[in-house]
Amino acid sequence: MGLLFLFAKNQLAFSQSEETIESNESIAVREDGVVKRGLIASGETLISNLFLMAFNIFISKEPWAAPTRNSIHNNLTLPWDWDNDGFKVNQIGHPYQGAIYHSFGRVNGFNFYESVFFSALGSCTWEVFFENNRKALNDFMTTTIGSMALGEMLFQLYLEADGAGAPVPLSFMINPAAGFHRIATSWKPQTTGKGNIYEFNTYLGMGWAQTNSSIIDSGTSNELFSFSGLIANIGFSTIYGNPFRQESFIPFEHFEFATYVGIDAVNYLSIRLISDGYLFSFAPIYTNKSTMSTGLSLHFDFESLGELDKYDSSVDQCSNAIDWTIKYQRLFGKNMIFQQKHHAGFTYLGVAESYSHTEWKGKKYGYGFNSKNIISLENKKVGKLEMSFFYYLLCGFYNDSLSLGNIHWFFIDGSYYHHLSKNLALGIADSFAMERGYYKKGFYDTKKKNNEVKFFAVWKN
Repeated sequence: MGLLFLFAKNQLAFSQSEETIESNESIAVREDGVVKRGLIASGETLISNLFLMAFNIFISKEPWAAPTRNSIHNNLTLPWDWDNDGFKVNQIGHPYQGAIYHSFGRVNGFNFYESVFFSALGSCTWEVFFENNRKALNDFMTTTIGSMALGEMLFQLYLEADGAGAPVPLSFMINPAAGFHRIATSWKPQTTGKGNIYEFNTYLGMGWAQTNSSIIDSGTSNELFSFSGLIANIGFSTIYGNPFRQESFIPFEHFEFATYVGIDAVNYLSIRLISDGYLFSFAPIYTNKSTMSTGLSLHFDFESLGELDKYDSSVDQCSNAIDWTIKYQRLFGKNMIFQQKHHAGFTYLGVAESYSHTEWKGKKYGYGFNSKNIISLENKKVGKLEMSFFYYLLCGFYNDSLSLGNIHWFFIDGSYYHHLSKNLALGIADSFAMERGYYKKGFYDTKKKNNEVKFFAVWKN
């Protein structure tokens, strides 16, 4: 009996030992998988830097593009610099570059938060090894921070396009990182096939724009640029996931993304990119007539309006923010819908143009507060009326004394469109923007305005 017990005990110990070995092997396999995927994502990130460096050297022929032995040595030994590159380059070019890095993390199976590592890796290595400029801390910040929202939205839109059967070249244009990974590794994204696009609109129109920017010197307004004339306008907006019935702890299960461009091809260019995405959300109101979601959201907003210039414009504003969001919808009968979306919170990285008495024009990176409110009333037979009011305050600067001043931006938009069919509508819109900068210690105050009145057609999907 004792021998039988001892045998059973040994067998149990052996079985437990096997389970432990299998468990350890399973963990090892998972760890090996993470390491392998991490190496692939890191390699693709560095390869994208090589491609961009080659483009800058051989196609754009930029003087700063080719790294040298001295530039790499300086970037490895000297402290970080703070550059003053053009607004469009730093505030939309760098975040888009970071979005590519972020997507390499996502296509290799890393989640939203983990993929920030690859944005930081790509940005850091770019600053040190892939150009001959002194490495810039503000470039690293805008690339890494701006990539989070932009990269995740482009990744989700790529999955949506693929699930809808979009041609491979079109999907590649939406997200080149995902397209490259698919070609290089034969990866095929896992999509549900049911579609998560709540609304998608394409806009095309013509309008009239007026813009004016001035600095104020000893109480006198000195004009920097003005324009008044006809423009063409194009844009699109998408809503991913139901805005009003959203309960999730997965980042960007719901987001809204809109971009618009107005141009006259000679003197005027306006670019607006407005976005928000839930980091987590819940739905406290859920009835047949009323629905509401609320939660913490991440925002990337970019506006460059007025003067047609490769680098800077008249009204330049960029905001990376974390806000508390409320999205509410109320149904009145079968045909009337009221919606309100409100965001308010902290801008942890904002950017503005400044004009000093000595260095003339520069960039100010700081933090502040923002509030974004959108209200709409739609009658399915009559049409849709929408009003929005955005306010941003930048009141502190990362690389200067906090006493330099503050900048205020106001963006007011109103639009109305009438349905001609289920998919086509015609409308009119007015977009007004104003920037006021109040500075001290050797900087000019600024006063800038931009206004566009547009007639447009919208195709609704």
